[in-house]
Amino acid sequence: MTDTQSPSNVLSANVVDQLIETGLLRADKRDVLIAKIASGNMKGEDWRLEIDLAQAKAKVKAVQK
Repeated sequence: MTDTQSPSNVLSANVVDQLIETGLLRADKRDVLIAKIASGNMKGEDWRLEIDLAQAKAKVKAVQK
């Protein structure tokens, strides 16, 4: 059995990694988000929640500095 990933998983991983780099998604949720996107279960409200949480986390870090 090979350890190849589906095209959906590869694309999802690339997108999530880029969004993490820009601060729009939380790195600690990377694997969960990749699976959710690749399976087609990520809805608009899920995206909004994740972006809001990532931005709130960034604000907390900025205040702590």
